[in-house]
Parts: sequence; C-alpha cells; structure tokens
Amino acid sequence: MTVKNEENIDVLKEEIQALRKQMESLAKAVEKNASGRAEAMTEGLQGEIDKYQKLAAEKLQKALDSGSDGIENISERIRQNPLGSLLLAFGAGYVISRIFRQDR
Repeated sequence: MTVKNEENIDVLKEEIQALRKQMESLAKAVEKNASGRAEAMTEGLQGEIDKYQKLAAEKLQKALDSGSDGIENISERIRQNPLGSLLLAFGAGYVISRIFRQDR
C-alpha cells in the first residue's frame, strides 16, 4: 500500500510540474497579448492627441486672427472719428463709475 501511495504522489508531482509549466506559458502569452494591445492603444491615442492638438492650434490661430481684425477695425473707426470715440469712452467711463460707486 505504501508503494502505491508513493506512486500516486509521484504522479501528482509530475502533474503539478506540468500544470506549473502550462501556467507559466499561459502567463507569458497573456503578457505578450496585453503588451501588443497596449502598444496599439498607445499608438491610436497618440494619433488622436496629435489630431486634437492640431485642431486646437488652428482654432486658437483663427481666434487670434479674429481678435486682431477686430482691433484693427476699432482702430480704424477711432482714426475716422476721434472726437466721437473720445466722447463715447468718456460716457462709458462715467456710466461705469456711477454703477460701481460706493456712496449711493
């Protein structure tokens, strides 16, 4: 009976060794697959980031250009009518000072 138990133990040890090797192989395969997927996702995300950075830069440039055009337009109107612009600025300042005045 002892010999049979020893044989069973030896068989179990061999099966555990085989299972251990299979688990190592599975772990390596999962790691390789996950690494490949992570790489693909990283490349995809980098492409999206580049696309949105370019889009944001274009929108910023467009906004800056619009702002510059607006400033040039206002400057031209001031040059065409300096007295009216001065009176308008004075009036706006007076109204704002009345609104924020502390001594109501």
